Amino acid sequence: MAALAAAALVVVTAGCGGQGGPSTPRFGVNAAAAPRPVQAMPEGVRQQLLDGAMTVLGRLDGYDEASAFAQVFDRLNQWSHGLVLAGDDAGHPWKLDPLYATLPPTLAAGATPEALGSAVFDAADDVAALRDQRWLADIAATARGDAIDDVAVAGNLFAWTVRSLAIVSDPPPVPTDDNPGTRWFSIGEVLLSGRASGAQRAWIFLELLRHAGLDGVMLATGDAAAGGLRPWLPGVISGGECHLFEPTYGLAVPGPGGVGVATARQAAADPAILRGLSLPDRPYPVQAADMATLSVLVPAAPLNLARRMHLLDGQLAGSGRIDLAIAASALGTAALATLPGTADAGRVRLWEFPWETLRRRRELAAAVSAAAARELAPLLVSLEERGPGGRDERRIVRPLYAARLREFRGDLAGPDGAKMAYLRARPSAAVIADTIRQAPPDQADGLRRLYDAMKEDATYWLGVLTLSEGDDATAADYLGRMILDAAPDSRWADAARLNLAVAEQALGHTDKAIALLRADPSPQRFGSRLKAAQLEQARGR
Repeated sequence: MAALAAAALVVVTAGCGGQGGPSTPRFGVNAAAAPRPVQAMPEGVRQQLLDGAMTVLGRLDGYDEASAFAQVFDRLNQWSHGLVLAGDDAGHPWKLDPLYATLPPTLAAGATPEALGSAVFDAADDVAALRDQRWLADIAATARGDAIDDVAVAGNLFAWTVRSLAIVSDPPPVPTDDNPGTRWFSIGEVLLSGRASGAQRAWIFLELLRHAGLDGVMLATGDAAAGGLRPWLPGVISGGECHLFEPTYGLAVPGPGGVGVATARQAAADPAILRGLSLPDRPYPVQAADMATLSVLVPAAPLNLARRMHLLDGQLAGSGRIDLAIAASALGTAALATLPGTADAGRVRLWEFPWETLRRRRELAAAVSAAAARELAPLLVSLEERGPGGRDERRIVRPLYAARLREFRGDLAGPDGAKMAYLRARPSAAVIADTIRQAPPDQADGLRRLYDAMKEDATYWLGVLTLSEGDDATAADYLGRMILDAAPDSRWADAARLNLAVAEQALGHTDKAIALLRADPSPQRFGSRLKAAQLEQARGR
């Protein structure tokens, strides 16, 4: 930290507007680009292009994103064109999945069959989506832990999702005129921000399952034929059963007698299972009678159905593996066979939420960009620091952004690990004050808010990281003393309270954990109250 105290802080121009507030943060490129003409090339050269592109995506904390995205775009299209020119794509036949036809026209219009059938990569959207998938694959590889059993692996991935993504109410699972939502963030923006609605938690969880080699779908209640489907929760397909996880409540649905994770068939046969999610003043909205007509919503976005991603999926292997393509119809059929009731193919559709996200991002671009700017601006703050080992050369780093990416990769310890990067994002008050004195007066207030937000974000995420490592005492200090006590009105207060309850329970402080859970005002509050009741019951035994 001594080197940090002596470092000069530098503000990225894109992070501060004329009024001292942040403009929309950009983590990539938005400008259109055209691929260079490509001639046939040997397979080894194509593989080098592909390996180079994926290496850059996996280490974006060491690159300028605009130039990195341009490199990746160029290499991917050279690889794709070379593959097609050589005729090597014939071994990976593609056709548009029939479930595409279940989308309403308003959503299908954003990804036409012609666009999905193209082998040409898009300069901005495709590269950003691949970056997000790289992050998800890295998270899945570490968050699964040492678990081997499918349901245990899913449980670890679900625990990561609930712990790492603070629950918010925006956007809704199905937008309406009264509740259209604003935070229609991409997967990458959700991961970087560390905040997600129940539907976004479900989406991230299902993505992590796929990268861990597991099958997962959304389940929906209501009448599919009448257009009255209501997305419910994710189900994990394993051993011919569908295991239920409740992302808004933040818990796996307990099995019979509170043991294990309930399956859809168990929930249909034993009314006590879903009734157990009810509270005296709040009945759980889904009950055993709803199980007979459950529908399957396959979480396949345009990315997962596109020909170019299908070709890419067949070429990635080893540590660079990313699971991109989804055989949506096959997954839907397999999931339907695990549910109670008749196997009616009309009960299988694409989940509309990922497609709705793309549509809303197009139609509400200004509002979505503004929301992203507010949440992601602290990640754009740069510091100038000494080179490794205290050498005299200087380098510009964005510590909070670097910390997030390194945590995704599981690079936690050491001088270039996530922990140290988070600590670098917590400069002293004196260093911040000195930096603000050097800034134009009209930017001073905006800069102070930006640095305070960066420091608060880093403190919270250090608490979450140490909690994930089982260092409960340190996590409790970050989340309790440094967040809840020091900044009770922090935007992290609700999430800090929930994660602090986990730490206090692990430390044997059951009364503190129960009090924290009962004080939860967030959208997860019903699950928190259920967990508090469970702790009280266990304490009384």
